[in-house]
Amino acid sequence: MVWLKRSMVVVPLIGSLTLVCLQSQGSGPQTDWDSYKTRSFTPSVDQHLTDAALVGAIDLHAHCDPDSYPRQWDGFEVARLDKERGLRGLVLKNHYTETAGLAFLVRKYGTPGIEVFGGITLDTPVGGVNPQAVRYMADVAGHYGRIVWMPTHDSEHEVSYNKEQRPFVRVSRSGQLLPEVREVLSPIAHNDLTLATGHVGADEALMIIREARQRGVQRIILTHPLLGPQYTYPSPAQLREAVSLGAYMEIVARNLTGSPADTARAVEAIRLVGPESTFISSDAGLTGSLNHTDALAQAAKVLRQAGFDEAALTAMFKQNPARLSKLPVL
Repeated sequence: MVWLKRSMVVVPLIGSLTLVCLQSQGSGPQTDWDSYKTRSFTPSVDQHLTDAALVGAIDLHAHCDPDSYPRQWDGFEVARLDKERGLRGLVLKNHYTETAGLAFLVRKYGTPGIEVFGGITLDTPVGGVNPQAVRYMADVAGHYGRIVWMPTHDSEHEVSYNKEQRPFVRVSRSGQLLPEVREVLSPIAHNDLTLATGHVGADEALMIIREARQRGVQRIILTHPLLGPQYTYPSPAQLREAVSLGAYMEIVARNLTGSPADTARAVEAIRLVGPESTFISSDAGLTGSLNHTDALAQAAKVLRQAGFDEAALTAMFKQNPARLSKLPVL
């Protein structure tokens, strides 16, 4: 990629809300999904895996179509698959648009008998850390919005780590949270939504968790902290601190079905903070990858092999996700 000339522009939005944009002459990606446009993917294959841990499970991180990435399944198909494999519920996720509306449609016209929820991610297409976007998501028909993710693929941390030159969303400056981050926590708390930290730096995630607790946010997710340094990648001490502040650690299926080193690190982290402060999600949906239920079933098998008993799996697949999605704990 070649950038001939570029400059940083801070674009004012609502109130104190800002986005940081990179203006350029020449060619270069403007979005995270640009790199996928020229790639080809082998279609995913359903392996029809099952596991007792899936019966009554809730997947809080299910990617689907419609999306700007190549997704293998749409929201209706994911819900149908999850119900067939015994799941109790799921949260549909999109990095760039709210999914409470999609959850409403899936519930009304799709598969009955499964709890389908949505959320919103505070990336550039919704105006970044934008309280109005959260208020809209919370008020969408059906009120099925559950999770608000801080910036993910458009976070300053991820864009900077990957040395990309494209617009990003900033959450802190000089070790302090920006005013808009504090402001957005108000509608999250007021609407009793769950906050997820997104792809911010580890220090930023801890600042967000502390501030959220002070402002009355009841449920907090530390977003997949073991995927790699371009995402939130805390030290063991930072993991312990996040959990001590009341956050739940998210372990996604790839943490447990990847390399032996990745699996060992995930298992060690679960033992460090305890199954009572951990939940398992699929983070699945990309064309060519495992489907959501196969990913969860494989993750459960790995955890059993690592010595976790049924009570621990019940906490991580069923009880903790129920708490985080405001469903009764069965």
